[in-house]
Amino acid sequence: MERIKSLNFNLNMGKLISSAHNMMTKRFVQNAHEAGLDISLDQWMVLGPISYHKNASQKVLSDACLKDKTSITKIVNTLEKKNLVVRVSDQLDQRIKRIILTTAGKQLLTDAIPIMNKTREEVAKGISESDIEIFKNVLSKIISNLENE
Repeated sequence: MERIKSLNFNLNMGKLISSAHNMMTKRFVQNAHEAGLDISLDQWMVLGPISYHKNASQKVLSDACLKDKTSITKIVNTLEKKNLVVRVSDQLDQRIKRIILTTAGKQLLTDAIPIMNKTREEVAKGISESDIEIFKNVLSKIISNLENE
């Protein structure tokens, strides 16, 4: 009986986390679409680190976004097709491609900031700052527990 309770707890916790993530992603895309922006949450999550690092490699983006190299490559390919980023060869190592925002990419990033803020407000509605901090701390501990095994 104890084993079943443990299994249910783990499945329910994972399902809740997954459902919350999926719903937040859906809301961001919905808010972006309503604002006339063509951007997915994954694209947003990659544009930010590109802007922050100025000329990031795909390895840097992979680490910053906690995504594997294949996922980053697909996202960057999409951003490049939309003329939001360009790949340029590294000056010291031609094998490395640096990802740089275009003017259109910088504008989209700027335009998407209010959308992300609106989505965060909707997510946090009725939840105290202290509860959000506790939640983030608990999730960080879960990640740490699983990384260190």
